[in-house]
Formats: sequence, C-alpha cells, structure tokens
Amino acid sequence: MGVLRSKFFQAVFVLAVSFLFFRYGIKPPAPWSVFSLYMTVVLIAVLVYVSSDSDSWRSFVAPIRSALVDDSKRPIRFVLMVLLPILIGYYAYTQAAATIEAPPELRAVHPAPPASVTFRGKTLDIQGLENPLRKDTANFKKYVAEGAEIYVKNCMYCHGDNLDGNGHFARAFNPPPANFQDPGTIAMLQEAFLFWRIAKGGPGLPRESTPWNSVMPAWEDRLSEEEIWKVIFFLYDFTGYQPRRWEAHASGTPMKPFAFQPRWGGPGGGVVGTPPLTNDRYAGLLRFTLVGDADAQQAGDPNAGKVVYEKRCAWCHGAEGKGDGPGAGNLDPRPRDFTRGLYKIRTTASGRPPTDADLFRIISEGMPGTSMPAWKSLGEKDRWNLVAYLKTFAPDSFKETPKALDFPKEVNSSKESRARGKEMFEAIECNKCHGAAGRGDGPSAPELKDDWGNPVQPANLTKPWTFRGGAGRKEIATRLATGLMGTPMPTFIDSVEKPEDIWHLTNYLQSLSPGSPNYATVLKGQPTSAEIPDDPAAPLWNQFPPSNFPLAGQVIVDPRNFSPSIDMVSVRVVYNASELGFHLTWDDPTQSTPDPAKKSFPDSVAIQLPAKMPSGNERPYVLMGDGGTPVYLLLWRSDTGVSEATATGRGQMKPLPGEPQAKGKAVVSNGQYRLVIKRALTSQDPNRLPFPVGTFLPVAFMAWDGGRGETGTKMSMTSWYYFRLEEPASQTKFVVPPFVALVVAAAELLIVRRARTRQKGETT
Repeated sequence: MGVLRSKFFQAVFVLAVSFLFFRYGIKPPAPWSVFSLYMTVVLIAVLVYVSSDSDSWRSFVAPIRSALVDDSKRPIRFVLMVLLPILIGYYAYTQAAATIEAPPELRAVHPAPPASVTFRGKTLDIQGLENPLRKDTANFKKYVAEGAEIYVKNCMYCHGDNLDGNGHFARAFNPPPANFQDPGTIAMLQEAFLFWRIAKGGPGLPRESTPWNSVMPAWEDRLSEEEIWKVIFFLYDFTGYQPRRWEAHASGTPMKPFAFQPRWGGPGGGVVGTPPLTNDRYAGLLRFTLVGDADAQQAGDPNAGKVVYEKRCAWCHGAEGKGDGPGAGNLDPRPRDFTRGLYKIRTTASGRPPTDADLFRIISEGMPGTSMPAWKSLGEKDRWNLVAYLKTFAPDSFKETPKALDFPKEVNSSKESRARGKEMFEAIECNKCHGAAGRGDGPSAPELKDDWGNPVQPANLTKPWTFRGGAGRKEIATRLATGLMGTPMPTFIDSVEKPEDIWHLTNYLQSLSPGSPNYATVLKGQPTSAEIPDDPAAPLWNQFPPSNFPLAGQVIVDPRNFSPSIDMVSVRVVYNASELGFHLTWDDPTQSTPDPAKKSFPDSVAIQLPAKMPSGNERPYVLMGDGGTPVYLLLWRSDTGVSEATATGRGQMKPLPGEPQAKGKAVVSNGQYRLVIKRALTSQDPNRLPFPVGTFLPVAFMAWDGGRGETGTKMSMTSWYYFRLEEPASQTKFVVPPFVALVVAAAELLIVRRARTRQKGETT
C-alpha cells in the first residue's frame, strides 16, 4: 500500500490513465492538437497537486532522485537513459514526418432558420409554422404511408431504408447523409425547420453552415408542399420521435431530450435510435460467416413478422412479396420476389429452398452491392419473425425441411491451387460472363437475364466488397456450389472435374481482388524529376499507390441515375517542374459505341476543380457549380479525347476557347479504362486554374458509362474532396530526430552527474 501512497506513483497513474482515455477512449478520436491540449492541462494539474506542500514535493521527487544517484538502481537508470532519448527522438520523427492535414471545416450543423422562405412563389413564415396535416387526425396513417412512398422513391438511396444515413450511395458523400435515428437530429427540431431544409436543400444553406459540401437537392423543384409535409410525418412516425413544439419554445419551457422509444418490443427487440451500422456498407463483409442448421434458431411468429415486414420491407418487396414495392422501379438489381420461392443466397443444393438460418443471415447482414441493407437494427426476435413470415409467401417451397449442402474438404490457398483454379475458371467458362479478368465484361454479359426477364450484370470479381453473400472463402465456395437461383449463375459442383476444384476456383477468385478499397479523403500529388509519361501503362505510375474514391449515382436532378455502372475511380497524380499528370483507372464492363438511336453514348470521365483559386474553404456547388462560382473541368470522352471546359451549373458547360493546353491518352482492356491527362502547372489564361505546390484545392470526379445510356446529368459522381501537390521530400525528418536524441542523452548525463555530485557533497 506504500506504493499507492507515493505521490510519484499517483502522478504517473493519473497521466497514464488520462493518456489512454483521451487517445483511445473517445470516439471518434480527438485530433492531435486537442489531445495535446488536454494532456498539457492534466500535466499542469498533476504538477500543482504534487507541489502543494514541501512534504508532497519531496515524496514526488524521492523516486526520481533515487533512480539518479542510488547505485542499486543502476540497471533502471541505464534503461531510462537509453529509452528516453529513443522515445523523444521518435516523437521528433513523427512531428518532422507528419503529413499536413486537410483544412478543418467548422460549420453550424443546425443553423438558425430564416424568418420566412419562398416556396414556388408563396411566402411561408417559418416562425410558428406547423405541419398543416396534423389537424387531419383521421387520415394520419394515410399521410404516413404516402410519405413513406415519397421517401423510398427519393430519399432512401442516401438516408437508407432504416433512416440511419446508411443508404447504398452514402459512402460516396462527405459529409454523410443525415441520420434521422440520431436523437441529435429531428428529435431536436421543429417540423418547420425540416420543411425549410428539405425544400431548399444544400443550395439553400445559410453562410454559417458553409462549407457544407452537401449534395442534398432542393426538393421544392420536385415535391409539392403537401408532399414534403407527408415525408416529415413519415420521418417522425418511423423513428418514434416527436417534433419540438413552437409553444414550448416560445414560452421559455425547456425542451426535454427525447429518449429512444421501443417500436417492436420483445426481449432485445428493436429500439429506434440504436447506434447505426458503419457508413461503409462493405465494413464487416470479410467477417460474414455462414450460420448452419446446428446453430441455435428461434421459432418465428409469422403474424408478428407481418407487422415488421409491412413497416420495413414492403417499400421495396411489395405488400404481397412480389418485389413490386413503390421503390422497386428504380432499383437494380430488383428486389426479391418471395412468391416464387427462389433465393440466391443459400447453403442448400440448387433447386432447394434456403434454411431458416440462411434467411436470418441475409436479413441481418444485408446484400452488399444492392439496396438491401443489414437489418441488425431490428431485434433478433423480430428477424426470426420475419423469416417465418417470408416463408408464407411461397409455402409449397418450404414443405420439406431444407438441408445444407455437404462440402468437399477445404483446400488452402497456394500458388498451385490458384493455378488450378484459373484452369477451371476457363474450363467451365466463367469468363464468358465475368470476363477474362473477372470484371463482368464477358461476351455473354449483355444478354443475361434473370427468371423474371430483368437484365442481370455479372459480378465484378475484383470487388469482393460487393459480393452478395459475403467475401469469405466459405461464402464464395458456397455460391459456386449452390448457384444463385433465379439468375443465370448455375451450380458448378457437378461441372468441375473433382469436388475439391470448388476450393481451387475459390482461391483463384480471391486472388483477383486487391482487398478493401480503403477509400481516400485527400488526393496527394507526388513530385518527380522524371518526364511524365503519356502511356497509362508506363512503369512510373506503379511507383505511387492509387487513391480510391467511391462514386454514387447522380440523383439530385433529372435525369437521375439510380443504378450507376461505375462505382469507383482510382487516381494517381505526379508533377515535375513544369506539368502534372492525372492517372485515372475505372472499371466499365460495357465499352460503348456511340449511337443515340440505341441510347448508347461516349464513355466519359471528368475531373472537376474550382475555376478560380478558392477563398478559404468556399467551394462551388458540387454539381458543376453555379453562376457565382463556376468550375473548371478536365474532360475525357471516348470519341473526342481530352478537352477543357468551364461550367456554371448543370447544362451550362462551355469549352475553353483557344489552343488546348491539356492532353491525354486512354487504353481499355478487359473491362477497365486507364487514362492519363496532362496539363501545365500554371497558365497565362485566367480561365485555367493554376496548381500551386502545397495548397489544398477542392476536387471531385464524374464518370459516364455510355454503353448503359449514361449521358448529361445521368452519371456517377462524388462530392468534393481535397487535392494537394505535396512538397518535395525534406531531409529534416532524418536529421532532427537523432540530433534531438543526442541532446536528450547529453542532458541526461549532465543531470545524473550533478545529482551524484550533490549527493556526495551531502554525505560528506
């Protein structure tokens, strides 16, 4: 207990606990500057505490002095004298080698609304504005149902089926779409505030909320006043929150926080406001594990499942389970038709229905690469009830108890196994649909249809985060062995020469993927002394890792793109003393031959930047700017090559006059484009943005798969990111740390020497 009373131990303990808490206990982690500030405050408080009186200070310094002068503590002294310079030198290295972070974006998330707004020529006073539909209590359920239909047709792609901001386009936008399940959003706001934000969208934000970088459209261009109020009705009904009332606000009555409210009940039942799943829809995909019949299962109640289904699933799958819900028309692939009893993701043999565990797993984990979300936000009992209800749509298919398919003994991945898998990939003609490199560009791909006559796009085998049933080895092998019922994907268990070939093929398929895309937030241009090559296959480009950026369908204005073909672009940037080059790579399974009569247009990609050097964090509107803040575009088309243009809004693109200053070259192979665009770092033309070294510039990307009919605003896009040409590498990070370490070591020797000299003087 004497150690616990030691002031030195107490000080070290407080500092250690504070360090661990501030560094790892706060989610999201605090920035380094904030962390350093907190630790400085704690250190000052600790020093004040241990120096509060002379006895306390002597107790604190006694162990330190003992370590310096006591010969019995020589091993400890030696370790400290070696370890301390190393640690401080390493800290100096981290500071000298630290990369520059993007500028912080401080903004008001919930800005004060204006006193009034205009809506289609009509002036609405925001102060005191109430939802007029609330007076019609007899039609409450009708309004909620109509609001749900409007939401699923317009809002679900970003805000998600569960209203948690986790829609299948959400990954491409920063900041992410609003999470309505969060008690810090609609639960804290009046309905008039929501009406203002929905009607005016990102373009209608006040200055204190910039740079918001929002892709939220102004819905007054598409929805009527009544339709917006119906959507607001639905948001509050679905989440279980109640809007703040003007009466309480005006009277000065403080508003109480809104607690989470149970919606379905039951042990562990779904509670609205449950922390949402990560915005990365593929997160946890590699941990997707099969659930066998031996696992504990619950007997679901189909009647209770019907209630959950009508609330959560009928939007897409339809009230009768036919895959014809109000949102189905814009979804690709189409929602499952449960009445046929045909399920893709199973552990059972081809032609057999799935097990209850199969259905439960898909409900829980969702279907990556589709609009089907993970419904773990529902309680476990609710999910088992859903399983029981889904089976009632095709009762004849579930008369017999399904049995999981027996698998051959697993074969570990090896060079020989992958080579054998490649042989099987070609022998059983996987390449006819999936293409030679697995990018879904095989010769049979354009003609593929499912059992309902809908076009089917073969999976891109190089992107496992989009695999419907999971990307683990067992999941891939299961898909090969069982096939995907209702689609052209057959079972291959009888097509391979030996049963274990399923595992060899699995090992080969896994080798096609680079792994997780690791989406970037900043695009960094790297310096080089070499000449920048035009050839996208030149070795120079492979010296620099790519930055991957997710793209989403443009659903802001008509024509909207609900099922984009291009979902990611990989970018490398290098520069030398005179020019810079962008190297872009993207997958496109349908290399186009322009023919407007057949709705086929040029394949295209664009790099979007502000037309002028931005002031502070201000950026143009992300969809090709606006009249006040134009954008500069480096545009490539498969029919005309590289060009430069400015735009002041959608449909307002103009080619830059004069001699072209940008040039480029593209190659396409096995469903993938690689493109180089080069341009001078600076230009005498004021319409062409300069690229100063060390300056953060906004950048965004757009892409068009012309073979899928994408043209104009029907495209894939990103929100704004930051782009910066990195300064040439400095030798400071290699010089400063050893110098600091030597200085610390010298200071240690001096301190120990003086302490021992003083000790000898006191003893004599």
